[in-house]
Amino acid sequence: MYPVVSDCSKFYLFLQEPMKQNETPLAELNFEGSKYKTLITKKFQSRKAYIPDDPNKINAQIPGTILKIMVKEGQQINPSKCLFILEAMKMKNRVFASISGTIKKIYITEGQIVTKNQLLLELGKPELKPIPEPDQTNQEATKERKTRRFGKRNRAKSDQ
Repeated sequence: MYPVVSDCSKFYLFLQEPMKQNETPLAELNFEGSKYKTLITKKFQSRKAYIPDDPNKINAQIPGTILKIMVKEGQQINPSKCLFILEAMKMKNRVFASISGTIKKIYITEGQIVTKNQLLLELGKPELKPIPEPDQTNQEATKERKTRRFGKRNRAKSDQ
């Protein structure tokens, strides 16, 4: 059984034994509940396997020149952060992250010419910082901020 993805639809191929030595194997194709039989060519059998895109790897979508890199290795980023500027066909394209994370590795330098599908950056998982426990000093600082905000005459109301 071979899973095949085409136009956002997933279907399976079931290969049967060939009837004669010179024949190519028949495949039973099950697509949306309908069964079809087809011949499998050598080109289909030797095709490159489909590999889904890795969201942690940022590749160049178009060839161009890296004008400016706006991040450093180890830096925390979110999807609104511009990673670098890629100039292609006299247009400056700002490249943003699609997910939150940490810059794991930078494979480019400013002024470098890149080709299509070249690996530019690699992201790691975001580092989660623990939330500090409230302590006495934080509570005192909060009271002091309220006093400054509300003034002395409203201090009694804010302490309640």
